[in-house]
Amino acid sequence: MFNTSSPKMQKQILGLLTNRWAIACLTILTFQQLIEASSTIWLVKLMASITLGENFFPFLFLYLSSLALPYIPFCIAFIFKISWKQEALRSFINAFVASNKNNIGEWSNKGLKEEKLSILTSEGPTALHALIDYVWDLYTYVLSVFFNILALSLVVEPLFIVAYAFSVTIVIIVMKLNRRAQRQLTKKALTARIDLCQSLLAAWDNVLLGNRYNFELWQDKTSQRVNRCLQRNVALERFDQILAIFVALMTSIPSLLVVIYSVLQAKSDPARLASFVVILPLLFMILSYTYQTLTLAFRWTMHRGKLMAIYRAITSKDSHAPLEKKVQWPKIMVTHSTTAPNDHISMAIPQPIKSHTDLVKQASSSGRLTMRGENGSGKSTALMLVKNSLNNRAFFLPTHNQLSFISETNKYSTGESLKKRLLEILEKVDVDVLLLDEWDANLDRENQEQLSSLIDELAQKKCVIEVRHR
Repeated sequence: MFNTSSPKMQKQILGLLTNRWAIACLTILTFQQLIEASSTIWLVKLMASITLGENFFPFLFLYLSSLALPYIPFCIAFIFKISWKQEALRSFINAFVASNKNNIGEWSNKGLKEEKLSILTSEGPTALHALIDYVWDLYTYVLSVFFNILALSLVVEPLFIVAYAFSVTIVIIVMKLNRRAQRQLTKKALTARIDLCQSLLAAWDNVLLGNRYNFELWQDKTSQRVNRCLQRNVALERFDQILAIFVALMTSIPSLLVVIYSVLQAKSDPARLASFVVILPLLFMILSYTYQTLTLAFRWTMHRGKLMAIYRAITSKDSHAPLEKKVQWPKIMVTHSTTAPNDHISMAIPQPIKSHTDLVKQASSSGRLTMRGENGSGKSTALMLVKNSLNNRAFFLPTHNQLSFISETNKYSTGESLKKRLLEILEKVDVDVLLLDEWDANLDRENQEQLSSLIDELAQKKCVIEVRHR
């Protein structure tokens, strides 16, 4: 079963980021960013060659190639990214199966079913895809900034890497100091959006039915929530933009001071001056990436926490004990029928049972056990307890289900669908016990008689425990 401990979950999340498709994708992205960053080197060499009157065509070719070639590995990496997402989804499905397989105790819990299936089909895949897109963006930004700053330091001025490291250190400290305020503003903005959505979900009845009293109440509440949503989202955006301006200044000023210092030092060297002029647009582009890069980096905790919550939500606990409490055994009666080879049926007098272990004992030989009792007495739950005890020795067929069968039962009537499923079980399923939950519900008398005869045939080879609707 999937372990819910934090180290185990962190290992599971780490596995999403280190499968073969993830490694291949990030490796190709690294190669792509190296090619892009090399354009800085070739551009500086090109300008120096032009300024000195030397042959510049080799550097021109390399520069143009470094601009065009990155598209090829980028497209390949994007293809691997799709495979990465699908592999992550496969891992998530496997985690769900490992945690929930054979956990019949939760099967009838409708609220839990909706929650887990929503996570499995919607929230989980969405969170996984968002995580992979996040890692892709963060990795691309980090490599782009690092390789380009490194290139500038190698071919233009080594002080660039010192100035940039100083700027980033100051920015990280400031952003950490402001994280709490940013989280609080984000939470308030999110709460306001949720409140507004709740009002909008009530629009259908309040607007269309034409009750003036209800409409005015709804309109006042909605107007207040729109205003609150506007105020809180503007406050959050204002905070983010002020922080972005600060980051821009803190990252640009030290680097620009390096440019001014280096230009003054090389004012008599035209080739070197040309290098500084040509790299200025690139330098500002790199600096503009810094805020985005650091903002993404600070969001890792949010993505990790969301995934851990999702994995925790799909994890099951032992729910066998609560099942026992739902069954009112004194109100349930069992009739045991045996069908001999000569079609002679012997019927025992109905007997009460005290626990599901009594049913398990009676299921040790072929025959037909019919359970009847008051509504709500827990007859279906009793079947689940038997299934839980016998595990793979039993096959459980509920009244309403989406179990996978070879026969496409959707195109048949209820009686014909059940008949085909029973025949498929008889032919394909190797179990000792067949559990049928109210198979006769919604069937006319003719279909009931036909299927009852088929169940008698099954009962010659297996033990059939059934809950009868009538």
